[in-house]
Amino acid sequence: MMIWPFQLFLMEIRKLITYRADFWANFIGTTFFSLIIAYYLWKSIFFHTQSEVMSGHTMQSMIFYYLIAPLLFRIQQGQGIGFISREIYDGQLNKYLLYPTNIFKMKEATYFAHSAFFLFQFFVILISYNYFFYDPEVYTFSVVNLGLFLLDITLITILFFYLFTICEFMAFWFDNIWSLGVILRFGASFLGGGLIPLIFFPDWAQTILQYTPFPYLIDFPFKLLTGKMITSDILPKFLITFGWLLLFKFISRFIWNRGKYQYSGVGI
Repeated sequence: MMIWPFQLFLMEIRKLITYRADFWANFIGTTFFSLIIAYYLWKSIFFHTQSEVMSGHTMQSMIFYYLIAPLLFRIQQGQGIGFISREIYDGQLNKYLLYPTNIFKMKEATYFAHSAFFLFQFFVILISYNYFFYDPEVYTFSVVNLGLFLLDITLITILFFYLFTICEFMAFWFDNIWSLGVILRFGASFLGGGLIPLIFFPDWAQTILQYTPFPYLIDFPFKLLTGKMITSDILPKFLITFGWLLLFKFISRFIWNRGKYQYSGVGI
């Protein structure tokens, strides 16, 4: 029965809205400063290389990339580091073991509430950009592209949720998994194109990365949104994304079934 996870989802949304001033201040501040850094960095690079186009990117399209890419990754991260490990450390995990609830459904509901709120922010930014700065040479807005993007962002958020839970469940065996979470986030962002577009990676690195889940986290959804994806490549990349999702889901549930027998329930 799927009513209670949806109710939990709505409760988490209401909680986020309650503290919306702090939430939006942090969001706007983070977005603004990351854009300023990207602007002056790439302005300097374009100036010193005397280039107007680098690997298919103009200065304006590069700024648009650095506006969208961090937002895409933020959607996937949901609640962030510690959304399960904290409860393992302080003993709050007991309720998932004592009550007839499914930990994955509960955590999915709260995790996706955060993702949905970040997705709303994403569309606020995108609509604002389209109103003031839209340039068809930067990207082509299309309902079809938007539909494919929404389908993909849903898949990769689920994928990242299960990848993140694998990291979080390591708390059954280790005293602190914070560093592991940071490494996961940094690695996924770097190898997914969050820090620098993958087109600037060496050809051999791009080829290897296509067999990993990372390009499908940021690079692929960005290309879907902007209409830069080759049509014949869309279905295979969706299938690869779905394949990684199933693998991480299996591993996550396997680790949970093993790890819960290591849990003492006393907290720190």
